[in-house]
Amino acid sequence: MESSLSQNTTLIQQLSSIVGAIPYGIVAVSDSGQVEIVNSLAVSLLGNVDREPRDFIDGPVGLLISELPDMENKYEKLIVSMKRESFTEPYKLFNGDSDILVTCKKMLSGSLFVIEDRTERKALIHDLSHDFLTQLLNRQYFENKLRLVLERSRNTTPDAVFMFIDLDRFKMVNDIAGHSAGDDMLRRVSTTLVSCVKNGDSVARVGGDEFAVIMYGVTVNEARDIALTMLRKVESLKIHSSGKVVDISLSAGVASIDVRQFEDISFLINAADAACRMAKSDNENRVHIIESDNGEYQKYLEETNLNSIVNDAISNSNFYLVVQEIRPHCRDSVSHYEVLIRLNAEDGSNIPPNVFIPVAERSRLMTKIDRWVIQEAFSLVKSGMKLSINLSGQSVSDLTLIDYIVGISERYQVKPEHITFEITETAAIENIEKTKEFVVSLKKYGYQFSLDDFGTGLSSYQYLKDLPVDFIKIDGYFVKDVGDDDFSFAMVESINDFAHKIGLKTIAEFVSSDSIASKIEDMGVDYAQGFHIAKPVPLVDVVRSMEEQVSLKIVH
Repeated sequence: MESSLSQNTTLIQQLSSIVGAIPYGIVAVSDSGQVEIVNSLAVSLLGNVDREPRDFIDGPVGLLISELPDMENKYEKLIVSMKRESFTEPYKLFNGDSDILVTCKKMLSGSLFVIEDRTERKALIHDLSHDFLTQLLNRQYFENKLRLVLERSRNTTPDAVFMFIDLDRFKMVNDIAGHSAGDDMLRRVSTTLVSCVKNGDSVARVGGDEFAVIMYGVTVNEARDIALTMLRKVESLKIHSSGKVVDISLSAGVASIDVRQFEDISFLINAADAACRMAKSDNENRVHIIESDNGEYQKYLEETNLNSIVNDAISNSNFYLVVQEIRPHCRDSVSHYEVLIRLNAEDGSNIPPNVFIPVAERSRLMTKIDRWVIQEAFSLVKSGMKLSINLSGQSVSDLTLIDYIVGISERYQVKPEHITFEITETAAIENIEKTKEFVVSLKKYGYQFSLDDFGTGLSSYQYLKDLPVDFIKIDGYFVKDVGDDDFSFAMVESINDFAHKIGLKTIAEFVSSDSIASKIEDMGVDYAQGFHIAKPVPLVDVVRSMEEQVSLKIVH
C-alpha cells in the first residue's frame, strides 16, 4: 500500500515537472476537488503571491482559486454539478494589472484548468491600435472601425455620426513654446475631446494635429452641438511660455455615417474633411455639417480638380491681377492699391480666390503663385503708384524669396518704396522667427510691410514687438460694424490709437458705406479700403489710364 502511494506521489511529481515547462497555467483536480497537479505559472496567474505549487498539492481547489470567487462559483455550479462539460471565461485579478483566460474541462477522472495570460497580448493589441502620445485610437484601427459602422448602416437606420477635427494655430505652440509644450497640448486636447463624448464613442488621432470621432445614437445636429462644446473647451486651453500666452482653437466637419450618402469610407472621410475646411472659413461657428443630397459634397469634389487647373495657370500665366484702391484721408500725390489675384477658367469665367487659393495652399503652391504675382506686379508698376502685394505664410517662411524679390526689382527697375508687402497676422505667426528675418531683410532695401487682419488674435499686440511693420490693416470684422456696435467701435479706436503711438499708419478694411467711412475718418484712421471707396479693377487698365494721363500732360 505504501509502495503504491509512493509510486503515485512520484508520478505526480514527474507530471508536475513536465507541466512546469508548459507556457500555460495547468491545474488538475480530482473528483473530490483536491489539487493533484499544479505548475508555478498557474499559482502566480491565479493571484497567489509568494506561494509555491507544493502549498496547494492535495489541498482543496477552492484555496488555489480563492482570489477569483466568480470562477470558483462557476466551477461548482457548472462542472461539479455536471451541468456543463466545460466553460471558458476571461478574468481580471483584483489588482487590475493582469488579464487571464481560464478554460475548465471535465475529464474522465476529475477536471482540468488551463490558464492563459492575456496581459501582454492585450497590451500588444493596445499598442498596435492606439497612438503612443495621446493614447487615443490610431488612424488605421479607427478607419477599420469606421468601415464596419458604415457597412452596418446598409441594413439598419443610420445611428452614428463621423466628425473630423483639425486644430487651428497649433503650429504656433511648437514655434513659440517648443515641441514638448506642443506634445503636452495634444494630450490635453485629447483628454478634452474624450470628456465631451459618451463611453463607447470612438476618438482617434489621425494626423499630427488632426482628430476623428465616431459618435453613436446622435443626429448630425446633436453632433454639431457636441463639436461646439469641444471648441469652447479647447479654446480655454492655454500654454504659458517666456511671458507669452499661447492658445489654439479647432475646426470640425460633421457627416452622417450613412452608406446611402457615402458609398465607402474614402467618400465619407473626404466629405467630413471638406466640411472641416469649410468650417475654417467660417470665423463664427467653426463647425460645418456636410450632406451629399444638397450637392455640397459634389461641389467640393469638383473644386479639388482645381489642383491641376492651378498648376496649369502657373505654367501658362492664366492668372491676372486686379487692384483695389487704398484711399488716404489726407491728400497724397501717390495712388495706393492692393494687388489681388484672379484666375480664368477654360470657359472664360472667373474662378474666385476663395475657391482656388485654399487648393493652392493645401498643395503647397502658394510660393509659386506669389512669385508670379510679384513678377507681374513689378513689371507693371509705374511712377506715382504704390502697390501692396499679399504674401502667404508659405512665402514668408521661404527665405530664398528675398533674393528673388531683389532680383526682380533690379530687372524692372522698381523702387522698393513703391512696394508694400501684406502679411496676415495668421501667416506671420506660423513661423514668427522666419517672418521676422524675412521682414527685416527686405526693409533694409526700403520695402514696407503691412500686417493684415489685425485684431483677430488674442496676442495681436505682442507680435508688433517682433515685427517691424509700417502699416496695420484693421480687421474688417470690426470695421463693418463700427457704426452699430460699441465693442467694434472701441476695438477700431483702440487699435488706431495704439498704432499711432508706436509710429504706424492704419488702414480700415471693409468700408462699405458712407457712415462707416465718416466714422473711421473722424477717428483719424489713415486709409480706407472697401467697396464704398472703390471696387477692384484690372491692374492693366489702371496702368493704361495713368499712361494716357501722362501722354495728355505731355501734349498740352
